[in-house]
Amino acid sequence: MRGKSSQIGWPILIFAATCLVWILLSQVALLPLRNGNLFLGPDGALGFLEHQTINARFSVRGPLPFAENIIYVNVDAEAIETLGNFPWSRETFAVVLDALFKRGGIRSAGLDFVFSPAGIPQLGRAEAEAGTLALGKTVREHGNVVLAAGFSAESRTSGPSGAFPFVFEPQRKGEEVRLPEMPSFPIVGPTWGHIGLINTLGEGAQFIPFFARCGEHTYFPISLQLALLGWGIDDAQVKVGVNEMTVPDASGKPLASIPLILGQLVEPNWFAAWDDNPQTSVVTVLGADRLAREGTDEEKAEAAQFFEQFRDAVVLIGPTDPLLKDVSVMPLSGQQPVPRVSIHGNLLQTITSGRFLQRPAVWVNVLLITAMGFLAGSAALVPHRWSGTAKISSIAALFLYIGAAFLVFAKWDIIIPMVAPVGAALSCAFLATALQLSREQQQKRRIQELFGSYVSSAVVNEMVEKNIPPQTGGVEVEITAFFSDIVAFSPIAEELPPTGLVELMSEYLGQGTAAIIDAGGTLDKYVGDAIVSIFGAPLPCADHAAAACRAALGLQAGQAFLRERWIGEGQRWPLRVHQMASRIGLHTGPAIVGNIGSKLRFNYTMMGDTVNLGQRLEAAAAPYGVEILVSGETHDAALRDDPSLVFRALDRVLVPGRSQPVDVYELLGRGEDCAASSAEKIDAFARAREIYRRGDWGGAREAFLSAAEREHPDSKSNPSLAMAARCEKLQGQVPTADFVFSLTKS
Repeated sequence: MRGKSSQIGWPILIFAATCLVWILLSQVALLPLRNGNLFLGPDGALGFLEHQTINARFSVRGPLPFAENIIYVNVDAEAIETLGNFPWSRETFAVVLDALFKRGGIRSAGLDFVFSPAGIPQLGRAEAEAGTLALGKTVREHGNVVLAAGFSAESRTSGPSGAFPFVFEPQRKGEEVRLPEMPSFPIVGPTWGHIGLINTLGEGAQFIPFFARCGEHTYFPISLQLALLGWGIDDAQVKVGVNEMTVPDASGKPLASIPLILGQLVEPNWFAAWDDNPQTSVVTVLGADRLAREGTDEEKAEAAQFFEQFRDAVVLIGPTDPLLKDVSVMPLSGQQPVPRVSIHGNLLQTITSGRFLQRPAVWVNVLLITAMGFLAGSAALVPHRWSGTAKISSIAALFLYIGAAFLVFAKWDIIIPMVAPVGAALSCAFLATALQLSREQQQKRRIQELFGSYVSSAVVNEMVEKNIPPQTGGVEVEITAFFSDIVAFSPIAEELPPTGLVELMSEYLGQGTAAIIDAGGTLDKYVGDAIVSIFGAPLPCADHAAAACRAALGLQAGQAFLRERWIGEGQRWPLRVHQMASRIGLHTGPAIVGNIGSKLRFNYTMMGDTVNLGQRLEAAAAPYGVEILVSGETHDAALRDDPSLVFRALDRVLVPGRSQPVDVYELLGRGEDCAASSAEKIDAFARAREIYRRGDWGGAREAFLSAAEREHPDSKSNPSLAMAARCEKLQGQVPTADFVFSLTKS
């Protein structure tokens, strides 16, 4: 019981520890905020890898229908080439905004440029301030303009601007309120202009801080400010909760519920690749505006048609030229960096459509990681007979999980973790496989130590494959018991010196054991010159009777080979060795088979009536002058599985120590040649036996003597002569009812 508990307990501990490591990696963070500061991100230390899988999910899902008509007006390479190096006079943006509002009829505009006082150059300051004033007038005139503000990415400074005030980041005592860098009067004033944050966080702007509390004022991102303008909602009405932001309408019903990650962050959904968004250049807008003012009637009509696309649209004006270094790799656009102004557009689409990306609770992630780890690990530990199915099932489950991750993302915008569960599954499967291999090696060594010297390597390997452990005790199975003994061994032993006897027996036992193992048998023991073997255990063998017969013939052939070699060695061996033969007895039936003995020492062996009868049949072969004597049970089972075996029915006998008679057969050989050469001998003996069973002792004797002429010419003792001698002794006696001959009285 303790062994089984440890076999189960260790894998559970290993799987639990492995899953815990992946849980910690997926939950304990590490996205940099600024120098020396880290925060616990939703994907933990696996954030980079998980982000790649999220991008893949975007790619597989593809684009989404636009909820808003958003048009990008780009400060691109063409604009810089035409208008000169950036920064330009702010009056240029005033002209663009005037044209878009007055001629295009746009609903609102967001500018992804921070027009702070710090951006006014010292040289040409008067001209720059005039441009600032012009931009301020335009913002005041049109109202629905959101201007960018941003916190520094650098460490804390002594000035009013500093790093982003994350709610999950500890604040220093006495620290000044940090404010974003933003436009001031006259661009914005008490009643005009709106400020929107442009800060992002993580690889490829994966997370967007959705509010920043700075003293009494709370700032929101450009995207949310543009959505509020579209709904006609003041930003003071936005309610910021612990895990959610709510935008109510005039009646208090929520227009939008924005889920927050770590109480402050939003993960933007992506609706289209950058190139698939409606966009144009600042230069094109300025050119159309000039044509609308100064062009011919035809040019004015073309300009009017150009501006018609902007009707009731939301416009985002931002830097798109790569030289302005405001680009990043974004979802749906491959590995090509695209303008970061697209972040605000996709966030606005996310807000107005309500298709926010969602993440399960931490406990759900923990459950998924643990379940995948234990599932894959357990599949690697199942017994061999089910291992193929289990491994295929675990691989299928892994792919199903990955498919499910893509599906729930595409259908419901839910991001379930992929890296940690798959990593846990692969890690647990690897460790379980290593543990299984270690156990198998230990088990194989135990089995090989116990069975390797007397069982074929194929049987040992199969025992290892089927995980059959050696243990004390026995089971009842059907087997064929194999007993062999050297004829007249004592005289041989008397004629040989001890060293010669050992050498002779080593060669003989080696040849006999090889024949047994090659036929799939199990060596039970050596008893002097006798070989005791089991066929049909420790592994089940459907044709164990036929296998035992083939082993007996193999032992005969091996002994014939040895005799030829010994004869070739001349005077080294006495004549008795040159003529050495063996008797073999086989019987098939139920027996107790197993490791019989004590816990300190045991031996794999067989016990029961079947074994006793097999041993008696080996001894019973002597009176008949045969080498291989088998029972009727062995004869029937062997012929059923191997019809090429050739037998001769001999007698029905009662062996010592047994009350039930048994039919006995001589195994002559195997194959068509043996059947052809033995046909006359078998028929002659069968005819004589028929006369014998009629009780005609005299007629039977003559028939057996006639049959003896067809026996092997060199045999001094054979079944025909033995039966003829018996008939002579039976003269004048009344035959028994079933013609059973008792060997105990012979």
